[in-house]
Amino acid sequence: MRAEQVQAFIDVTEHGSFAAAARHTGIKRSTLSAAVNALEDSLGVALFERSGNSLQLTAVGESVLPDCYRLLTSASRINKHCQQHLQGVESQLCIARDDALPEAFWRQVMHDLKQRYPLTAISVYLLPPQEHAQFVLRQTVDIAFGLYTAEGAAVNASNLAPVSMSLVAAPNHPLSRLPNVTKDDLAQYTQVCLTFDQGDKLVSEALFSTNYLGLTMFEVIRDAVINGTGWALLPYPLVKDALNTHALCALNHDLLLESHYYRYVEGESLGVVATALLTNVIRFLGTTR
Repeated sequence: MRAEQVQAFIDVTEHGSFAAAARHTGIKRSTLSAAVNALEDSLGVALFERSGNSLQLTAVGESVLPDCYRLLTSASRINKHCQQHLQGVESQLCIARDDALPEAFWRQVMHDLKQRYPLTAISVYLLPPQEHAQFVLRQTVDIAFGLYTAEGAAVNASNLAPVSMSLVAAPNHPLSRLPNVTKDDLAQYTQVCLTFDQGDKLVSEALFSTNYLGLTMFEVIRDAVINGTGWALLPYPLVKDALNTHALCALNHDLLLESHYYRYVEGESLGVVATALLTNVIRFLGTTR
């Protein structure tokens, strides 16, 4: 039993006759007939009842038809897997990322990758960037993306682009009423900041305040600030919409803030899918500076 024989059986079944199947597929009627006959010989059963120009599935032909569809699907998947392997397309890709970039971007890029590489199994793990290097080192993930401070960047992380940062608070927060915010002003109020695991303890990236609320995700920090819990320093792409809708206020200040870069850490080598993902991230960052 060969895949092309099964395909011929399905084509004839769907189009109702050898002649109709030949017209729609561009395959000679004699070729289709020979393929179906060979399939029937190999199975030892008649799949069609033939009477003049009339063609009907036999009971056994009806019963095996669903499995024939499954067989062709499996054969196609096997071929695609092998072709992808020859082209350097990963069969599996594990990604770590933070949420410094909007979820709408990540949803779209994951959708696009699965459309383009449907047979690649993709796993995405959300965690603070300070933990990315150890996950790559342990080969838990193949590539990791995140926003790093200059001091917090992993040694082997590669720069993608600087990301503008915004000092923000809710419109009704006392800091939002000040014409200019100083370090002393910030120290009076709760900072909502990023918390991450460092060895056997949790570390928080507090900026100017010893009074802080540490959370592990930028989006959660943003939502806490919108709720009026405190102020925060957040990546502009993540707060852009909230600023435009006045759910957040950008604080006026003349503070010298440390550099933040969006970086990536990769494993041994980048495959085709990981490279496509990296290209998408770079393209997006180019539109948000």
